[in-house]
Amino acid sequence: MALSRLKQIFGKKRYDFKEAFSEFSKSLTLIIDIDQLKDNVISKIREVIQVDTILIFLLNPDLNRYELAESRGLESPETNQFFFFPDEPLIKWFTINETFLSISKEPEIFSYFSDHEQQILNEAGIQLLFPLLVMNRVAGLVCLGQKETKKPFTKEEIELLNTLLGQAAFAFENAYLYRQQKTRLKKMYRADRLATLGQLSAGAAHEIRNPLTSIRSTIQYLQKEVQDENKRTLVSGLLEEVDRINDIIEGLLSFSKPSTPQTEQVNLKALLEQTISLVGTTAKKQNINITFDFKTPENMLKADPSQLKQVFLNIIMNAVQAMEYGGDFNISADLMKIEGFASQPRNSFYIVFKDSGKGIPGEHLDHIFDPFFTTKKDGTGLGLSISYGIIQQHGGDIEIESHEKTERPGDYGTTVSILLPVM
Repeated sequence: MALSRLKQIFGKKRYDFKEAFSEFSKSLTLIIDIDQLKDNVISKIREVIQVDTILIFLLNPDLNRYELAESRGLESPETNQFFFFPDEPLIKWFTINETFLSISKEPEIFSYFSDHEQQILNEAGIQLLFPLLVMNRVAGLVCLGQKETKKPFTKEEIELLNTLLGQAAFAFENAYLYRQQKTRLKKMYRADRLATLGQLSAGAAHEIRNPLTSIRSTIQYLQKEVQDENKRTLVSGLLEEVDRINDIIEGLLSFSKPSTPQTEQVNLKALLEQTISLVGTTAKKQNINITFDFKTPENMLKADPSQLKQVFLNIIMNAVQAMEYGGDFNISADLMKIEGFASQPRNSFYIVFKDSGKGIPGEHLDHIFDPFFTTKKDGTGLGLSISYGIIQQHGGDIEIESHEKTERPGDYGTTVSILLPVM
């Protein structure tokens, strides 16, 4: 029976089983890190029963779709296509029925799902699906492949999994709410910090520019009087350094007072293709494989093409520099209705730049949009801060997620996600 199996899992006697199960439930709700929670749930599933594949889908409310958040035993190159939409048959069925589904026992329900949904489940070899239900709402899905023994799931095993995943649903909800709050606070702090830095930068730039102009004029005047070739070379070097300082000042002014976008109808697909072509030769020399997937026939939006190209070029060059020994760089774009984005749901382009580079250290992630913050030897640290301002002025949003190569073997690199409303 399920009770005896639970006692076996928790290593408890009959009289304290309820206490043990209560402790397990509490431990789940106390985990606020989603990655840790996913590992904990998968580990517990495998204690209950050995299955060849485990997939966890969680709702991404910003993109309004259920995305593959964690997988075990899945070896598919197309996992970036593993997602379900709330208005498609699969999620609708779970919303209405609020129970698990055994595909082998109810093939008529499986045939009701869309071709896209059936393809995902078939490709992963899924046999059992459990909804993560929170307040009559599907917060996610846990999908299981076949048992390693190839035998069918027993009633006892299904009941046990259903009980455990019922507790996990609330744990995922708590972890998501914590992450959401943390993200909001981070964005508020970032906006306040950038506003303050913008004011300081504008003042500093104006104070530096005036004496710098005098210094450059004086050096140019003295250069005419210098006859010695070596000294002339030194003077030319000084002028180059002055010009470099001036470029930094220009960047500061662009950051503190970004120019108003000169919007027009822009072909986003063509703009991305043009930007990719600019770094094609460099990428090829470094053995970097760039793939570009524009997933929607719609490609027009109202934006400033020169400013967007500046953002895209900066992101792509950062990725190329992070893959000095080669790797894969995937760029994709899709059009979707973003729920909860800005004030009203609206059609927005979702652009993702994903590289397989060395990644960004965790302690640096909170500072990557700060002006002058850079880990590059010759970097100014203004590229991403200016890019952030440009995207904000277009009514969009930009986020960066990264894992160092030594941190998560097999899953490292940097992902830059941009939302751009069509307007």
